[in-house]
Amino acid sequence: MTPSAFMQDTLLIRSLQGMIRLTEVPVNGSGCLMVENFVAACTPNTKLVSVMLANNETGVLFDVSCISQAVKNAFPEILVHTDAAQAIGKIPVDVESLGVDYLTVVGHKFYGPRVGALYHRAGAPLLPLFYGGGQEHSLRPGTQNTPMIAGLGAAADIASRNLYSESCLMQQCRDHLETRLRETFGDKVVINCAQSPRLPNTSNFALLLPNCRNVDILREVNFTASKGAACHSHNTARPSQILLKSGVPHEVAMNSIRVSFGIKNSLEDAEFIVQDLIRATKTLARK
Repeated sequence: MTPSAFMQDTLLIRSLQGMIRLTEVPVNGSGCLMVENFVAACTPNTKLVSVMLANNETGVLFDVSCISQAVKNAFPEILVHTDAAQAIGKIPVDVESLGVDYLTVVGHKFYGPRVGALYHRAGAPLLPLFYGGGQEHSLRPGTQNTPMIAGLGAAADIASRNLYSESCLMQQCRDHLETRLRETFGDKVVINCAQSPRLPNTSNFALLLPNCRNVDILREVNFTASKGAACHSHNTARPSQILLKSGVPHEVAMNSIRVSFGIKNSLEDAEFIVQDLIRATKTLARK
């Protein structure tokens, strides 16, 4: 399984407490999941598998449809969950074609309110998170947050209607950035997981230049980017475990920068990033 950081930590705690047996399925050297490895990790005692639809650091897409079909062919009773938070608004997402029992989304990833939602297939078991009230079919007591719910639905509708044009725009920006980085920095730039299927908006790269650590570059530039996922931001002195597990060398992982484009960005923004990186690395090289 390849859960998000939040779910991974939660499952790890439960595993240490002896409440569950947790099995993690590693990705290959391109950051991808091999379906056969995923199925091989399942046993007749496996109850649930969980896999991200798209990785939040590398943008690599996982073939959830094939994984779900293969798992259920081998073990029909196993339930399948996917975390689609990064994918909504960037690629088509359909629960029927994915074949999953559960799917989670979060609104702020597609310009909606900061609220999450869980899809569960009819008949799939679902226990309350809290107890004490009959709201939400006795699954979550308390008054429903109607404005947030309505906002999430409206944002999902807009994202769906504009998906093709906006995803094409984001990919043009991402591709322009990576092409210009290679032209500008040559063999001193590494685009992580570039050969794998990826989200159209995400680029994860490293600049291997003297005195140019990623933390120093990010302090110097005039655009907003990150070393990795916000849920790992407390580990500032450590390389991304996602990158290391994807076969990225330690030096590259330590200096990697993640850039994500949105629907308001343009090719001019992508070019600005390149020019700003040129300026920033020259400044740092002189220090």
